Amino acid sequence: MKRGCFLVALFVFGFLPFYLEASQETGSVEMKVRKVMLDPSVKTPTAVVILESVKEKKLIPIWVGNEEATSIAIELENVSIPRPNTHDLIRNILQGVGVVLSRITITDLRNNVYYATIALKLKGQDYQIDSRPSDAIAVALRMRAPIYASSQVLAKASQLPFSERSKEDSSKIFGLQIQDLTPALASLMDLQVKQGVLVADVELGSPAFEAGIQRGDIILKANDRPINKVADLEPFFKNGKKSGQLRLEILRKGKPTTVLWDLPS
Repeated sequence: MKRGCFLVALFVFGFLPFYLEASQETGSVEMKVRKVMLDPSVKTPTAVVILESVKEKKLIPIWVGNEEATSIAIELENVSIPRPNTHDLIRNILQGVGVVLSRITITDLRNNVYYATIALKLKGQDYQIDSRPSDAIAVALRMRAPIYASSQVLAKASQLPFSERSKEDSSKIFGLQIQDLTPALASLMDLQVKQGVLVADVELGSPAFEAGIQRGDIILKANDRPINKVADLEPFFKNGKKSGQLRLEILRKGKPTTVLWDLPS
């Protein structure tokens, strides 16, 4: 049985005297998941979850297993899967018995290993459960719970050994945050298509939002022209000037759809 499911089962049935203790995290900073990517600085493909502090925009890279990275990426990009995975199961168990996930916290970094806790509330009692950061993040995303990192983790966190910001890999147009869907990223997210442009985020109320484009969409064609990377899409916007209606062929949750976008002037 997966360690996460084992601990949840113990929690639900009240057999966690050695795993749980009532406590409150202090001195922590709210984070968000910036992205999941592969570390290009190593020969063997290794997944990295990049956390970013909400206020100061400081980055924390956490190297994780491919299964956990896939689970996090699936939730971030709203990818539909036919059956629940381990983290979906944990969410379903917790919600089924009325447990509230208050927050998760990346608590420490020792010998290049990150540690985390999951804060739960059941029948008025607060509990802290030890967890791997990858599992904690995957469950927090599914339960819409905030993510925090302790001040000591922020102080200890190493810098990225590679450039995370790439002008060639991402762009923001009319409220649409997009990035290249590389074969490695497609494989990480268990997608059938291997090339295209992935919609990483859509700003609420933006022209892209009003057009009906959604986070997690994969843009495959624009006006019948194949779109394999961000650079293929940018000419249609002509540096932000109106260029008429744009017909986008999109893969959404595994199903093809069409979006007609009247570009703003």
